[in-house]
Amino acid sequence: MDANSAGAPLLKMTSRTLSPILFLAFTISAAAGPVELPSRKPGYWEIVMTHQENAPAMTLHACIDAATDKAMMDAGTDAMQSMCSEREIKRDGDAYVWDTKCTMGSMKTTSHVVITGDFQSAYQMIISGEVSGLDAPQKIVTTQKAKWLSDACPAGVTAGDMQMPGGITINARDMIHSLGVAKTPWQP
Repeated sequence: MDANSAGAPLLKMTSRTLSPILFLAFTISAAAGPVELPSRKPGYWEIVMTHQENAPAMTLHACIDAATDKAMMDAGTDAMQSMCSEREIKRDGDAYVWDTKCTMGSMKTTSHVVITGDFQSAYQMIISGEVSGLDAPQKIVTTQKAKWLSDACPAGVTAGDMQMPGGITINARDMIHSLGVAKTPWQP
C-alpha cells in the first residue's frame, strides 16, 4: 500500500513514527561541507533500525539509484544549511562523524552521528541525540545497519522507494518535495 493511495499523507503520521523517518532521511543524506559521504551502491538495500534498548527493530528496504542518492544528498545539505545552527562534520579514521543542532518548526534536535562502512556492501550508523518540541522531549538512540542486497529492485519498486513496515511505501523524492526540504525549512 502506498502512503498516497491510502489517503494518509506523510504529514499525518505520528511524531513517534515521523521522528525516525526524518532522522533516517536526513542522516543518511545530510553530510555537507568539506566532508561528504560516499554515494551508496545503486540497487536494493535493507536497512534495520533499532531504537533504544528492548524496542523491536524496524526493517525497511530502499531502492537506490545515483539520481536518488544525489537528490537525498542535495536535500539533506539544503535542509542542514537552513535548519541547523550548528553542524560539524569530520572524518575520524574510517568513520564519518558529525554533530548538529537543528530546528524544524517547533521541533529542535541535537544529534551525534557516527557512520562506518564501505557504502558498497554495507554501512552502519549510530545516532544519539535529543528531540524536543513534540509531546515530550525524547532521547534518541538509533542504530541503523544497512546492507546491499542486489543490483535490481523487485518488480514494482522504483528508484527512491522506501518500503516501510506495514506495507507502506514512501518515495524519497516525493518526501523531499512534499516536506519542502530541498529549498525551504520543513514545518511540522
